[in-house]
Amino acid sequence: FSKVASAVARIKRHTALPVAVGFGVKTPDHASAVASGADGVVVGSALVEAIRTSLDGEGKATEKTVSAVTDLVSSLSRAVHAVAKRAAE
Repeated sequence: FSKVASAVARIKRHTALPVAVGFGVKTPDHASAVASGADGVVVGSALVEAIRTSLDGEGKATEKTVSAVTDLVSSLSRAVHAVAKRAAE
């Protein structure tokens, strides 16, 4: 993610707009690394994968589907908020 951080810094020198990054963000560590330089963290394929792996053999939601998504979102959110909290201190 060091290449991402340098790319974000380069982009920010050319715009006052917020910069969000979403390529390859799958874990809390990834989200934390991206959040340390970007204004936003975008998560897509990791959520799709969490849903996919929670489905039954017929592709239908199971009792695990909601918790698979909410657990992932919670862990990513905690990681991003920890970066924001450290930056504010």
